Amino acid sequence: MVLKKIIFLLCVPFALVYFLCVALRNFLYSVNVFRRHRINAKVISVGNITWGGTGKTPVVAFIADMLAKKGRRVSILIRGYGNDEKELLPKLTSNVPVLVGKDRVKSGRDAIECHLSDTIIMDDGFQYRRLERDLDIVCVDASRPFGNGWVIPAGSLREGRGSLKRADIFLITKADLAPNKEKIEKLEKRLKKINPDAMIAKAIHRPLYFYRLLTCPTSQVAVGNLRSWTEVAEEKVNIGELQNKEIVLVSAIGSPECFEKTIQRLGLKINKHFIFRDHHAYTKEDVSRIEDYCRKNSLITAVTTEKDAVKLKSFQLPAPYPCGTGSAFSFQLLVLKVRLEIIENEDGFSDRLFGVCNS
Repeated sequence: MVLKKIIFLLCVPFALVYFLCVALRNFLYSVNVFRRHRINAKVISVGNITWGGTGKTPVVAFIADMLAKKGRRVSILIRGYGNDEKELLPKLTSNVPVLVGKDRVKSGRDAIECHLSDTIIMDDGFQYRRLERDLDIVCVDASRPFGNGWVIPAGSLREGRGSLKRADIFLITKADLAPNKEKIEKLEKRLKKINPDAMIAKAIHRPLYFYRLLTCPTSQVAVGNLRSWTEVAEEKVNIGELQNKEIVLVSAIGSPECFEKTIQRLGLKINKHFIFRDHHAYTKEDVSRIEDYCRKNSLITAVTTEKDAVKLKSFQLPAPYPCGTGSAFSFQLLVLKVRLEIIENEDGFSDRLFGVCNS
């Protein structure tokens, strides 16, 4: 605890410098010293003001599908920090084109030219001021909306809360994981005080089912023998198979505690949670460590997120191990399928979204 406080105090001067630099940058954009570019398509930004964990990717996929079903030609722009979104978003949507690049003005123009896109969704776009947008959607995590209230590196804010005045819609995500109803009400009042003109909607990431991403052979093989796991598309697993059995969790996401809470709410017993930093690129050493732990503790099931699954599926993993009783068991990796669901003000959200696109 003392060490954490010392680290925080050491970070405060850097946080103040960072805050002033971001504030100056935003001011220069607001007075048009820094140029903002408009492209020949509707641009919708989905972002946040905290460092990861608000669930932007499912929101982007949800909006892309909504628009595509109404006949809009949609493309998604991402910066591509860890390339997990590049693989995940096409899987979550109806094959909406995903363009990766730091220069999203160029990516937007490429989407128009190559894919005839009339609607661009900019993932993690709130801080990207160069591309003019028609709608700014800001995701706010109900469980920890502003972290400790400090900007990075002393906290998790990417810019001051005053920047929320730029938002058109506040989407409070993970509303079911907030500690209590009063906290959500307090958050709403806070957001309205900062930006009374922005619309507020609430959403949850509803668990749908588990599916088996990889399977093992049933025949027993020697310890340490490697084989390629066979991917099985959405082979659903009855949750009853997991009841009264201990599992391990594996995640490299911005909010691992929310993933853990979701699994606990499903009534599953967590033996250990292997937590890696957001966008972590898994290595063979990481996977071996997880597998060794499972083998030593006679655990046969690991559960991960869809974001992590796109990076884990390519690994070669040891298949069945003797469990010490003469029998064998198969280590299986399961994926939790979730779907974004707007639980409050869905009509207002849709009207605002289509109103902008059809204007």
